[in-house]
This record gives sequence, C-alpha cells and structure tokens, in this order.
Amino acid sequence: MIHDRGVTSLHPWGKGMCNRTPANMLPEETVANAVNVDFGLGNRITGRKGMTKVYPAVGAKDSFSCPAGVFFIEGPDLKVFNTDNSATTLYTGVTGTEFAFDYLLGTVYFSDGTVSLKIVDGAALPWGLPRPGAPVVYSTAGAYDEGTYLAAVCWVDADGVESGASAIVSADLPADTGVIFANLPQPTTGNPTYLRLYLSMPNGDTLYHVADVAPGTENYTITSGRYDDGHVCESLFVSPAPGFRIIRHYGGRIYGADADGYVFHTEPFQYDRFRLSSNFLMFPDPVDIMEPVKSGIFFAQGDTTEFYAGDVEDGFDIREVAAYGGVYGTGKVMTKTAEGITKVCWQSQKGTVIGTADGQVRNIVEDLIAPGTSESGAAIVREQDGIRQFIVKLNDPTTSRFAARSFIEAEIVRKGA
Repeated sequence: MIHDRGVTSLHPWGKGMCNRTPANMLPEETVANAVNVDFGLGNRITGRKGMTKVYPAVGAKDSFSCPAGVFFIEGPDLKVFNTDNSATTLYTGVTGTEFAFDYLLGTVYFSDGTVSLKIVDGAALPWGLPRPGAPVVYSTAGAYDEGTYLAAVCWVDADGVESGASAIVSADLPADTGVIFANLPQPTTGNPTYLRLYLSMPNGDTLYHVADVAPGTENYTITSGRYDDGHVCESLFVSPAPGFRIIRHYGGRIYGADADGYVFHTEPFQYDRFRLSSNFLMFPDPVDIMEPVKSGIFFAQGDTTEFYAGDVEDGFDIREVAAYGGVYGTGKVMTKTAEGITKVCWQSQKGTVIGTADGQVRNIVEDLIAPGTSESGAAIVREQDGIRQFIVKLNDPTTSRFAARSFIEAEIVRKGA
C-alpha cells in the first residue's frame, strides 16, 4: 500500500481483489485492483504467465480438450489439434454461433446448434442415423393369412445401433399372400451397414424383425415364416440428435439444451436415440448453465438457478438454489472422482459460483467483488504451480453498478525498442 510519505511497502494480500469499497476503506489483505497477477498459497503474489502461439488459427471460435484430444473450430471447420502442432480437419460445414462439446466413453459429442456430430476414432460421424423413408408394401403369392399388415424400416450402423423407424405403412392383403417391401429407401448420410425390415402379423399392432438387407436393395420379398418373436421394433418416434448449445451426460443419458428453452435427453445408455416428443424438460428461457454432479443437475436460466435432484425417470426433485442466472459458456467441472463429479463451477450474474455434489451452491466472490456480467463468455479450469484457477473471459461485459469507482484502472505495457 502507499503510505502518506510516498513509501511503498508490500503486505499480505491473501484475500485478493476487492472492488466493493473505496480504496481507503479496503478490508485487510485485499487490493483495490489487480492486473495480470495470481494470488497463491501463503499470500504469494506472482506475475501471470504468458502464452506461446503454437498454431496460427484463423477465425478460431471455440475449443474443447478431453482424453480423446483437443478439438476446435476454425472458420467453417471442426478440427483436431495434433501432437506436431498441426491440425486435421474432421468436418467442414460448421455454420452455428454457439458450440457444445462433451466426452463420454471414448466418444466426443459436438453440436453447433444446427449440425450434431459424434467423433469416434478420429472420424466425425452423424450423431444418430437419420430416419429412413417409408417403403411401399403390397402382396404376392405366399403362405401368410389374410389381414391388415403394418410395416416399417430402420437403418442400422456397424455397432448395431438402429435409427428411428420410418413412418408405419399398412396394407390389406388377401389370404395365401406374401409381402413385398418395395421402393426401399437409399442412404444419404451416415453410411449405415444395412436396412432392417419390420412387419406385423395379420391384424396385429406389434412390428417384428423379419429381415436385414444391404443398402442399395430396391425390393425385398417375404413369402413365409421369418418373424423374430424376440426382436420387436423399439425405434418408433426415435430421432437423431437435434441442434444443441450445451451437451452434458448424467445418469446414463446425454442431455442437450437448445436455444428455445428445451433440454432433450436420450434413452438410457442409448446415446444416439432421442424421442423428441416425450423425452424433454422445458424452461421459460434458454438454459445458460447445465452442470451435472453425482446427485443431480444444476440448471441456470433467466434470473434463477435450480438444482434437479434425482433422476428424470423417477421425477426430479426441483429447488431453487440462487435467485440469479448464469453466463452461457462458462460451466466447467472442478473435481471428479471414480464415483462421479463432485464439484462444478460457472460464472453467474453475480460472480463465480461453485456447485457441490449435494446440490449446494456457494458464490465465492460476492463478499469482495462486484463482477461485471455478460450474456456469454468462455472459461477454463487451470492447475499450475500448486494453484487451481477458474479463468473467465466475458463477451462485451457490463460493469456492475455496485463496483467502487475510487481508483484509476490502468495497465502499463512495456514494448521493445
């Protein structure tokens, strides 16, 4: 601090920065302003380390790091960063402005609000196969009985995952009939391994697996037998992933928040299967923060933050944990154990918040700092030199009206000759 005789002496500043009071009334162990310094253990103050450019990205927009690699958006391209400081393009056609990533069991899930992909073994694939078009069904000679038959088809990928079923078609067929599946759909995206055919028994409403055919097959005829009683169609009304602004996994499902206040979730342990007509949560405003922990999910939207405890299948127990919202793009995991995520953090409209595994929240800066706020931002959790930091960059921030104005904010940059 500066004494009245102009002598500068350094004191412990373990509590860091405080901008809620005038400079002449600062609490003990605080400073009025701090630029490019880190407050560490034992009241140490060190200069913040700089950065070294390793890749000359042009138009970089977002990035994501996980055990599968480092991924980022450059212009219209989704790229992966290589160990030799080069980058490989995985997908071209990114057009959105809000980007979502998550990592689960070796797969990276990505969405730009319009296109949703999954990255598997270094390849960007559609996140869920598209629903095929419906076939045409009519009769031929065969051994089946007279009645009304229902039919549908699904794409199946190399892992045995089915797409959503096509629209169901029906046909009234005579006695001693066979069934022709005609005008079978052809694949356009996703490279399915084969097309699965489903057929009901006469006048029945359950669709049974009857055949798998190679893509490119135009017609297929069944004249007798073939019903697989142990395999019924469970893909009705299933869709691939829509566009998301946030992606997270919790309780054996993937959850995706869109720009309209909907949070859709997959079928349990079936991460390519969404039922958009039934498997969703709805909020009054777009969800800005969606951070799961072991016992539930924190949702921040509008001017509130809530904790959804439990599981969606049994019904969440919902309670408000903060009377203010969050800044989109700043949610991060702080601590994770073998049992699950135990601590998360995000930038709220009133400063940095930590959420714990039991659904509690704590604003760690509001006593000392009146933070600026913004509609969106970016954040990282960095651990270096024994210090764990949550670093936030806000887009076009506004200054809090509670911040003190009694100090001059300046930064001196020394340039070389």
